[in-house]
Amino acid sequence: MSCKVEFSPLAELEFQESFDWYEEQQLRLVERFLETIDRSLILISSSPELFPKRRKNQRETVVVDFPFIIVDEYLKKESAINMLHVFHTGRNPKFKYKRK
Repeated sequence: MSCKVEFSPLAELEFQESFDWYEEQQLRLVERFLETIDRSLILISSSPELFPKRRKNQRETVVVDFPFIIVDEYLKKESAINMLHVFHTGRNPKFKYKRK
């Protein structure tokens, strides 16, 4: 079963900024970043309850090989997942669950 996945405006912005940075570094690096994020999203959408809740209904998925955590919210009744953050682990963790 795969759930519908929607990105919050903040998650879209965080992803785009990270994509742009990796693209400036090296083409192959941005390709790896995209592939890794895509694999993480497939895992989240196919098994939305795989990772434990960290705060309220929010879960965290560690992105392999890159310093990011994807913070999502699974809405079981709607069979949907809201991607709240593509959070760089170098940032202050107190902002991990903030919504703008």
